[in-house]
Amino acid sequence: MSDFIKVLIVDDHKLISEAWSSLLKDAPQIVVCGTADSEALAFDQAIIHKPDIVLMDINLGAGSGLNAATKILDSLPKTRVIGLSLHDDITYVKKFLSLGAKGYLTKNTNKSELISAIHSVSKGEVFIAAEIKDRYFASLLNVDETEKKELTMKEIEIVKLIAQGLTSKEIGDKLFVSHRTIETHRHNILKKLDLPNAAQLSSWAKDKGYV
Repeated sequence: MSDFIKVLIVDDHKLISEAWSSLLKDAPQIVVCGTADSEALAFDQAIIHKPDIVLMDINLGAGSGLNAATKILDSLPKTRVIGLSLHDDITYVKKFLSLGAKGYLTKNTNKSELISAIHSVSKGEVFIAAEIKDRYFASLLNVDETEKKELTMKEIEIVKLIAQGLTSKEIGDKLFVSHRTIETHRHNILKKLDLPNAAQLSSWAKDKGYV
């Protein structure tokens, strides 16, 4: 195991990337191995540097932080992702963690919390920013009808492919299941989200940053 935790910073604002880099410059056992400002570049830099931690801005101007996180986690299972966002909405937190991320920080995070988050997540722990931590854990104890509408990872994967215009047969071939299985998933997804058709589902997926 390396003596240093390699960190990749992904944010579409250069000043913010530089600020995060500056905060981590003299942090113990942490080294910034690269930066990226788009979904595509985030993935490319992750493949090149194989970071231990990715600090991922959820709302990227070019692409989606959600998509970038999913691609990186699929390709680099040892890499851990911490979400960064202006949003302190618990829905965003749950969505990002459901993709496999291990941490969530708001952009009000200070140096001490940022460093603690990196060290905690590098050890396999989950780290939630102090300002939203209580609300996040409270929400886990209060599952209501809205929570029941959360999509599974498999359903999210299918939604992405539907939004790309693939047919049920094409999706089935890609995921190595029958088209009837995909049709069942389509029906269940539309019912969960209370949407009438695939066109509305595609719009919903774009609004959520899945495509």
